[in-house]
Amino acid sequence: MVTDIKDVQDFKLKPMKCEFNFLSKSDGSAILSQGDTVSLVSVNGPLDIKMTSQRIDKSTLEVLFSNKNGKPSVENRYKENIVKQTCEAAILGSLYPRTGINVTIQELEDYGGFLACTLNCTCLALLNSGVSMRNVFAAVSCAVDNHGNVILDPTHAQLQTSTATMTFVFDSRDKSLITCFTDGCFSQDAYREALERSRSASDLVFAFYRDIIRKYCNVIG
Repeated sequence: MVTDIKDVQDFKLKPMKCEFNFLSKSDGSAILSQGDTVSLVSVNGPLDIKMTSQRIDKSTLEVLFSNKNGKPSVENRYKENIVKQTCEAAILGSLYPRTGINVTIQELEDYGGFLACTLNCTCLALLNSGVSMRNVFAAVSCAVDNHGNVILDPTHAQLQTSTATMTFVFDSRDKSLITCFTDGCFSQDAYREALERSRSASDLVFAFYRDIIRKYCNVIG
């Protein structure tokens, strides 16, 4: 089942398109494109795991990221940690003590905003898997150019000339900031502008979630 949304361009976001159950041998999976950037995420769990890895109070979350060339790197571990922190804040792990939940991410195409695309794809894959969550989350990326202007959901070309990048993650309840990841130099004013513009843009990402879930439920119903 595939759904897409093109009116994200009204918010200067790239068009989004998603397909659920892209992988047949996982408990949940999603492939998401935001413009030309594409991420594939699968979720398995709750699973039985070794006693040495078990936690008595909640599930053990493992995140594995693979880039296009398949070679491990420090940047891969960084992305894994970002996704893990965000998911741990959203998943109701206390409902699954002594079990494991595995999230596997595959980079397919990166033409800007890959971290935000991956976080959004991960949220959709978790929803598809049926794992209980306290809230869903949406990520939006920004860049700051060499004139100090904030660019929402920048393209690959815009990123090449930017002085800073930011990725904001908001929860679905009151759009409070869950996590923020930045790189480069920027002013406080640029940060505040990027934060508020991203918060407003997250509305459309959440609307996209609702749309795809509604269509998916109609298909399986």
